[in-house]
Amino acid sequence: MATTTQPDGTKPDQFAVPIAPTAEELALLPHDDAAPKLIGVVWTLVSISLLFLGLRLYCRMLKRQALWWDDLFLIGAMACMISECCLMTYMTTLGYGLHIWDFPMENMMKLLLPMNISGTLSVVASVWSKTSFGITLLHLTNGWMKKVTWFCIISMNISMGLSAMFPWVSCTPINKVWDMFVEGTCWAPTVLTNYNTFSGAYSAAMDITLAMLPWKFLWGLQMKPKEKIGVGLAMSMGVFAGITSIIKATMTPTAMLSEDFADGIDLWIWANGEVAASIVAACIPMLRVLVKDRKSSRNYPNSGYMKETGLSANRSRMVTIQSRPMPTASDVELHKLGDDDRSDRSILGSNNENINPGKAGIVQVTDFSVKYDDNVANKA
Repeated sequence: MATTTQPDGTKPDQFAVPIAPTAEELALLPHDDAAPKLIGVVWTLVSISLLFLGLRLYCRMLKRQALWWDDLFLIGAMACMISECCLMTYMTTLGYGLHIWDFPMENMMKLLLPMNISGTLSVVASVWSKTSFGITLLHLTNGWMKKVTWFCIISMNISMGLSAMFPWVSCTPINKVWDMFVEGTCWAPTVLTNYNTFSGAYSAAMDITLAMLPWKFLWGLQMKPKEKIGVGLAMSMGVFAGITSIIKATMTPTAMLSEDFADGIDLWIWANGEVAASIVAACIPMLRVLVKDRKSSRNYPNSGYMKETGLSANRSRMVTIQSRPMPTASDVELHKLGDDDRSDRSILGSNNENINPGKAGIVQVTDFSVKYDDNVANKA
């Protein structure tokens, strides 16, 4: 079996001590291939993320809203995730997924560069998806909550940005990162491992913090308790991204310090699960537009009095008139916001951007047509 040793017999700095089992020991080792599991899971996660992102963008068009920075960061995260999965698919054609004792070592030189690029793309996709939700919150919060949101966004980008950068500066010269036979030195494997574990744990803490902030903001709004809970739960899906971050952080030391390639497969899967959870969490609040529209359409069935009298309603628009109480401080502040901020508040399912605080008026306008069936009327 080939080993990861240099021509002079020494071991490259960026690798653990190579395994060199005897023929008897090799026969007792597992020889499964984890590549099908890796490819199947990561592309399933890509498909789910694409579905939710597509629905989010559809809701934007439905509301005739332009794309904002949070949408652009989310699209960028999706592009990074797809690119990473394409590279991982290529890596499996080189033998990645096999145990180190079955891996064709002649492919090692081809594997290192796409592996490092994939790792960077995974980190960028993760931090951009989380940044997208943070930007959304910036339009919904003020005061100390806005400052906390800014802190989460900036600190998370710094900590995860270093995770993306460190692999590329861990060796001198830099091309030793992907060419293990170049003379030079690399950091001890524990350095990157310990920092990535910290970065993953910190990312989880920021996920949970950003997921909890909407509850403080929502509780001060004039909404029904049931509506507040619904919106709060929709905007707190980032908790699941935090959970995947915690799981990934706990797996990092074992996967990165292992002598066997196959031990890193689950880490890749959970890393992509973290990105997918972040993208879905950022999209769910916007999808309430579809739910509310569907619920609204059910309020006008062709039944009851309409059927008895031969009238049928083809609902396309409905007129709702409501009187509003005296404006609160939040109402006045909302009225002063620019168009960008008000449009972002629409993810809460509110039509406040079309209402003048403290005034009664038409808050939703929807056409409907009424048809009269002479035959049914005559029978009556």
